[in-house]
Amino acid sequence: MADMMQKGEGQVRMRAADRAAMMVEEADRQINLRRSARISPADIAGDLGTSRSLIYSYFPDPAALLIAVLDRHARLLSTAGIEDAARRPDFAASMIDCSLIYLDHVIVHGAAIELCFRDKWLARNLDGAMRTLGNGIYRRLARQAQRELGYSARDALGVVQILQSLPEESARLVRSGDISLDTAHGLCRRLIAASIDELRPAA
Repeated sequence: MADMMQKGEGQVRMRAADRAAMMVEEADRQINLRRSARISPADIAGDLGTSRSLIYSYFPDPAALLIAVLDRHARLLSTAGIEDAARRPDFAASMIDCSLIYLDHVIVHGAAIELCFRDKWLARNLDGAMRTLGNGIYRRLARQAQRELGYSARDALGVVQILQSLPEESARLVRSGDISLDTAHGLCRRLIAASIDELRPAA
């Protein structure tokens, strides 16, 4: 009897986890559809055919829901190897590999990361796994840029942020059907490598 109860409780917990995952996926879909992170639990509830109070029972406010969306993306990027890519022995290799992983991620999973952090208030106030992952990768890449290019810490971070816009724009063009995935990969490789070579100090 006790075993049956434990099994039943486990099934309830699984259903709850599945329900929360469905809410996160719907929020992610709406962020991409609206091209904005300003979504409401009421909209999520309406599209899922459930009550707004049920959404709030899982996510007490919109920020909690957005953090869950970003945490999901952080897990996917980690699984894809982006942290290992940031540890390559030189800046160009690290930057290119991280960019290609991010490019593929955006093509498959959408641009929720960019859209959430495009909002300045959200970028300052959202916490969670994505902030930890993103800050760690940016710091590693910026330290490499600072060391190899001779830039200040601030300028090195700026270089990384500018180069990061290449996979974002390339992914947008692939998703719109304007270029192929192979072309996007080639562009990112060549443009990032050429940009870094141009920035290297003269011998």
